[in-house]
Amino acid sequence: MKKLFEIILAVAATSLRAILLVAGFLLVSAAGVVDAAARQGVMPEEGKLAIEMDPFDFSMFTRGRMVGKVSLTLTLVVIEQRDSEMIRLRLPQIRSDFLGALTILSRQRFNVTKPINPDIVTAYLTPFLAARIGAGKANIFVKHALITPT
Repeated sequence: MKKLFEIILAVAATSLRAILLVAGFLLVSAAGVVDAAARQGVMPEEGKLAIEMDPFDFSMFTRGRMVGKVSLTLTLVVIEQRDSEMIRLRLPQIRSDFLGALTILSRQRFNVTKPINPDIVTAYLTPFLAARIGAGKANIFVKHALITPT
C-alpha cells in the first residue's frame, strides 16, 4: 500500500510539473500581454513589502555546449502584508522552482548576443510562483539580468 501511495505521489508531481511548464510556455508565447507594471524599469508601488531573492547563477547551454553564464536577481513584491510570512517560509521551494524553470527558459529563449527580456522571465515564472503560494499574492520583478558569454 505504501509503494502504491508513493507511485501515485510521483505521478501527480510529474503531472503538475508538466502542466506548469506548458502554462509557462503559453505565457511566454503571449508575453506581449504582460502587465506594464512588470516591466524592468518600473519600480514596485511605494509601501509594498519587497523580498529580495539571492541571485540565480547558472550555466547556459545550447546544443549540449556551455555558451555562457546567466545571472538573474529577482524581487518578490508582496501584495497583502499578511501573506509575507507564508511567502518567506516558502522561499527555498520558490527558489528551487525558479531555478529549474530558468534553466529550461534559458535553453528556449535566451541568446548570448541579446539582452534578457524581463517580460518573458516574469511571464514564465509567474505560474510557478502562483502554484507555490497562490495566485495574486506576489509579483515578480527582474532587478538584474546578465548573460556573460564563455
